[in-house]
Amino acid sequence: MSTRRHLPILRDTAPVSAPVAPTDDTAAEPPPWHWIPLGTTVSLVGFGLLAQGAATLSVRLLGRIYPLGATAAQVAYIRAAHPATARSVELTAALIPLFTLLLAVAVGAYVVGRRGDGTNVRHGMLSGGLTVLVFWAVTGRLWSLLALVPVAMWVGYLGAKWGVARRLRALALDA
Repeated sequence: MSTRRHLPILRDTAPVSAPVAPTDDTAAEPPPWHWIPLGTTVSLVGFGLLAQGAATLSVRLLGRIYPLGATAAQVAYIRAAHPATARSVELTAALIPLFTLLLAVAVGAYVVGRRGDGTNVRHGMLSGGLTVLVFWAVTGRLWSLLALVPVAMWVGYLGAKWGVARRLRALALDA
């Protein structure tokens, strides 16, 4: 039987310094850019909670003009008989989930601006854009969803601006 061989151990000749213990200021708060995915997470969870209600509201709205389980021929007949009403109901039913998504983006950006020390409106704006890009990736790259990115960034900007203003007002009251 052969003799047992061991891997060599490399020894570092440089002196080992003691690890620096983090202070309370550095350990408590993550860097500001960490709030971008955190705001996106808040937006995704918020939309997940609101989406079922938005879908129910859209279906009920469509149910006012189209019968339940309508065939393509029935839908075509109703559209031909009442074109303006049918189109306005369809447009309204399509805008409800869109506004729900933008509301979720605004809430996520508000959280970024309000709770993140060192964050600014740019972080909320990027959080809003990232939220829509995540939805774009999840929906199988629905290209029409990319048109919503600038709108979501603008809504994220406004939400973060409101959050930052509230944070600064709270800090001014504490001082």
